[in-house]
Amino acid sequence: MLVLVALLLAAARPPAAYGEPGHVRLAVSSWCWGTTCGAPIAASGKPVVVRRGTTISIGFAVVPTSVRVAVSGAPIAVTRRGSTISWPAKRMGGMTVNVKFRKGFVAYVGRLVVKPG
Repeated sequence: MLVLVALLLAAARPPAAYGEPGHVRLAVSSWCWGTTCGAPIAASGKPVVVRRGTTISIGFAVVPTSVRVAVSGAPIAVTRRGSTISWPAKRMGGMTVNVKFRKGFVAYVGRLVVKPG
């Protein structure tokens, strides 16, 4: 019975997302996955650090159905290939990555530092 409960709880969490380069795990701001929702208050870990013009990519463990990205509150146009999105680094600040999946949605947050080229 305990194993079943553990498996059900693991299945009810949102998929992880990572910023590259550096394989930086993005924090989860809020989410719904299946019939379970949450809004953990978690500080973002270390920032994704790149040089201006470098391609930033974020990979998801599950293929998203739609993605919206903003950096410092400004929408960013992204390219999507399978379960990965990418864009050229032009601005720095807080990132919000709002993703819809077949089973629910996740709002990821992170920090982006852009160094001069």
